[in-house]
Amino acid sequence: MGRSSWETEIEVNDGSFSTNLSVDMPTFTMLTFSRTFKNIFLQPGETLEISFDTKAIDSSFSYAGSLAEENAILDSIRTEQRKMDFKYVYSAPLENASQYLDSVTRAHNSYLTRLVKDKTLQPKFIDFAKASIDYFSAKCKLYIASRKGAYPSGYFDFIEDLEIENEEYLGIIDYRSFLNEYITMKAQERLSQLDSTQQDDTDALFEESLKVIKDLDSEEIKNYALFNTMNMRLKDQGLKGFDKFYDYFKENNKDPYYDEQLELVYAEKLSLAPGQPAPEFTLEDIDGKMVSLSDFNGKYVYLDFWHTGCKYCIKETDAYVKLYADYADEDITFVSVSADLDKGKWKNYVLKNKNVGTSLVTENYWDSEEFQNYQVSASPTYVIVDKEGNILDPKSPYPSSPEIRETFDRLVNN
Repeated sequence: MGRSSWETEIEVNDGSFSTNLSVDMPTFTMLTFSRTFKNIFLQPGETLEISFDTKAIDSSFSYAGSLAEENAILDSIRTEQRKMDFKYVYSAPLENASQYLDSVTRAHNSYLTRLVKDKTLQPKFIDFAKASIDYFSAKCKLYIASRKGAYPSGYFDFIEDLEIENEEYLGIIDYRSFLNEYITMKAQERLSQLDSTQQDDTDALFEESLKVIKDLDSEEIKNYALFNTMNMRLKDQGLKGFDKFYDYFKENNKDPYYDEQLELVYAEKLSLAPGQPAPEFTLEDIDGKMVSLSDFNGKYVYLDFWHTGCKYCIKETDAYVKLYADYADEDITFVSVSADLDKGKWKNYVLKNKNVGTSLVTENYWDSEEFQNYQVSASPTYVIVDKEGNILDPKSPYPSSPEIRETFDRLVNN
């Protein structure tokens, strides 16, 4: 629920290690190892032992300790949830998608009931597991509704059966995701009441979200929601226009922890502020040649962070190629940096669809130093570097947007 700066070195003996984590309430959190992600349940005073073979993680993953049974059950539930037909949920009419989600939720709750029957488990785990299932479905319903516009009568009735504000549930990832979607939905409702000029303001939805958060009852929920909304605003739009909102946050947040966390995010963003040196990199191009960012000093650089598995990146390809063609004679060079692990797939796509400018590939997917240094939280992400190798725009417009052409015209005319 923040951007922790805590890290520690742990001694490894015969392939295993142990550590104590500071947990002040029951929580569902995320364990990550390479590209494996596992939801785990932790509770103060309890123990959890996890074992797996790094070369065969899925087939060797096992739990021991006082929370072993709870985590094995949670793992089984997550496995069932991954079987859900997400493609159908996102493509079907809202009414059909909602009915499908209801049936899946009932099935998952029944499955949970069978799994916990006659077992002695931590009481909070059963409550959390059921809540996680219910809020997962609710989150999906709000998400698809926000992207389809027209709603069937009574579509949002399911919200009446949920607790909107439950401080204990802040330890559940699916509840936090639901809360974020709920705040966005309420902000959209407020936004729709404004005139068209007000609605067109870049921060209009964000500002309405702040008003929704202010009306919440729980101080703890309010603090979390305020931090998360500020955090997402920084990630999505960067520092431009943020200072007034940062002042608002400092005045209204009552939790010192979130003060500390947002300060970390803010400081990170400052490192990519206009005028700061663009992080250097050297990567392999499509011909196997090593290319550095500094090779392009003396030209503006339009950096494109993407990968072939990103549908939004693929959607921008034609506009990217056309933009390149329209400015090929100007002092603007196009450099795409892909996170593809399959270099063959990346190379084939570039040769067939995107063979313009300079195409480079990283080594470690989203964990690559390049994606981390440029704070790429979503793809595609575009960055403009000036002729001296400094950041000009850390959150540049997409190739398909009219704003990017206005920016380029301004650069070449100057």
